[in-house]
Amino acid sequence: MNILYYLDVFPKVSESFILNEVYELEKKGHNVAVCSLKEPDSDINHEEYTELNASIRHIEDPTYTDILEGFSPNLLKSIAGPELLYRATPKHHAANLIRAKRSIQFIESIDWDIDHVHSHFANVSKFGGKHIATYYDVPFTITTHAYDIYRKPIGKYTKKLLNIADRVITISEYNKRYLKDEMGVETAVDIVRAGIKPEKFSPSKSVRKNRVLTVGRFVEKKGHPYALDAIAKATEVLPNIEYHIIGAGEQIGPLKRKTEELGLTENVSFLSNVSDERLLNEFDQARCFLLPCVVADSGDRDGIPVVLMESMAMQTPPISTAISGIPELIDDGENGVLVEPRHSESIGKAVIQLLENDSIYSKYSKNSREKVTEEFNIDREAEKLENIFTNS
Repeated sequence: MNILYYLDVFPKVSESFILNEVYELEKKGHNVAVCSLKEPDSDINHEEYTELNASIRHIEDPTYTDILEGFSPNLLKSIAGPELLYRATPKHHAANLIRAKRSIQFIESIDWDIDHVHSHFANVSKFGGKHIATYYDVPFTITTHAYDIYRKPIGKYTKKLLNIADRVITISEYNKRYLKDEMGVETAVDIVRAGIKPEKFSPSKSVRKNRVLTVGRFVEKKGHPYALDAIAKATEVLPNIEYHIIGAGEQIGPLKRKTEELGLTENVSFLSNVSDERLLNEFDQARCFLLPCVVADSGDRDGIPVVLMESMAMQTPPISTAISGIPELIDDGENGVLVEPRHSESIGKAVIQLLENDSIYSKYSKNSREKVTEEFNIDREAEKLENIFTNS
């Protein structure tokens, strides 16, 4: 197949699952081109990115002086249909038409004809992807994740966008139920996990028995403050805990201040973003992985964090919370621990258990890798995606 990906940003450090998806589709013999609506992240260290053959074009943001460009008679005639009637500002309508036109100009420069358009995240810019699909008379599919369907207030256009797609894809049973039962989405919804490549993760058993690891952006839904509170409680029993935190974001200042207030400066190391090689080494050395996700005040939440899959592939047992689709990955008491969100005392007890109890650690460690290898393998998930694209 010849597939166009119409994305907000590509590549993006925090969306490695999209990079993995494109990489696997190319590996299976498909041609892929990417329209990225924003400049890509500059600090991409993934080897998959360097091996891509995909044509990638950054579609520049339109300005007010470009507005007439979007109202080309030929373009409007070609895409006239229900997707033009959605609730958004005139600015958004014009921007989507302009981006679609510029993307079409890019597509015309490629030496193959597209036969499918796919997007990720159901935000207002993705109507541009539907415009392109209508222009070429090819199917349009979109993958929903978490913030795009759970944040409050949700876009007035969201249900419309999902209902004019040929198929909707999402990453969990939890999301599918929400889309159907709460949002009333009428389009068929398929589940494709944001999987990983298990063969990329090779644990060496060089585990430091007192090491705890967290990887995640410093935003509310990751629950970092509750992790720090839990580590403070755990150090009352195990004072030599080493807690490594990898990530960056808006909460870095408050988190560092909280670390000082809790007297954890000797225990906690903030490592910022790291290379793939360093990340694997951190997973390898950690005795357990901690990500106490919460539902943010805005309604935003994680779907199924890929970083939990990566820790499990490295046989580093996870501690997380029983929200959204996370229980579909972590089987409490079998391959990790699930606690109630915002409950630092329970999180701290789980940390102590995994650091102290070798039998439980060994059981969870073994079962963790088996779970992601069997059920969250990007190769198998890419096959599901192929079938959806083919049958759309």
